[in-house]
Amino acid sequence: MSSDKKFYTIGDISDMCSVPIKTLRYYDEIQLLVPTHRDSETNYRYYSEDQMLTLYIIRRLKSFGFTLEEIRTLVYNGDIKSLDDKLTEKAEEIEKEIEGLKNLHHEIKLTLERMKRGSTFISCFDGDMDISKIITQDPDGITVEEIPKINCIFTRRKEFNYQNANVSVARWFELFTLVKKLKLKSIGVITLTYHNNALDQFLKKDCDLEVSLPVFEALDSPNFKVMGGYKAVTTMHVGSHSTIITSHIKALKWINQHNYKINGPISEEYIISPIDVKNENEYITKIIIPIE
Repeated sequence: MSSDKKFYTIGDISDMCSVPIKTLRYYDEIQLLVPTHRDSETNYRYYSEDQMLTLYIIRRLKSFGFTLEEIRTLVYNGDIKSLDDKLTEKAEEIEKEIEGLKNLHHEIKLTLERMKRGSTFISCFDGDMDISKIITQDPDGITVEEIPKINCIFTRRKEFNYQNANVSVARWFELFTLVKKLKLKSIGVITLTYHNNALDQFLKKDCDLEVSLPVFEALDSPNFKVMGGYKAVTTMHVGSHSTIITSHIKALKWINQHNYKINGPISEEYIISPIDVKNENEYITKIIIPIE
């Protein structure tokens, strides 16, 4: 080795640069960082000071998420322009990943809020009671409230020989796909609205069904509208959707007894639904009946 240059063993480089010896040997094997000198008798590897700088560049590019093959090209065959192009491309890729993680975080928080809302509601009752029957037996389960206006994305079409117990989950996923395609951010839960006579959705009749989902954005689209902005009688149904008709009937009787009139299509808001839990006894559905 030349006496005017300083060389370092693989152990030295490993210690000074905090890179495992195993990694340095692998870089040598794939010719990403080949030692400047190898002793023919001992087979010891020796690296120059310049190679320490090369190793730093390799590690930094690796931390940026580049593959080893991309790093090899950038280190040995690249120039400032190619590095600029690659870094721009990588920055855009990371921005998309960050946006994806933000959306995922939003969905998790939204789901968590619903879970807490459902858990709080259920915990208000004695654990020994049959929660699937609480709402239909408790007169205080009926409420009159103002339904606020909210942006929604929706689909509406006729379903033939409709059965309410099936809750049209396929239509839910159709809407989820539409929301993703339009790059919207959901801020609520799926709501089914029945544009037919009260209780027709339980009688295996053709049903004019609207499926909607609240979103943050307002947009110019045939699938967008503002919903709400009216007074309604509401009640919560806990349990299987096969028994939700009892809660509908209870609410309709209450409306009649208190001299209100139905003033619009009836909706069901799925607070805790089949896409959240498997146990039907834990489903929580809010029935919304517009009144005047």
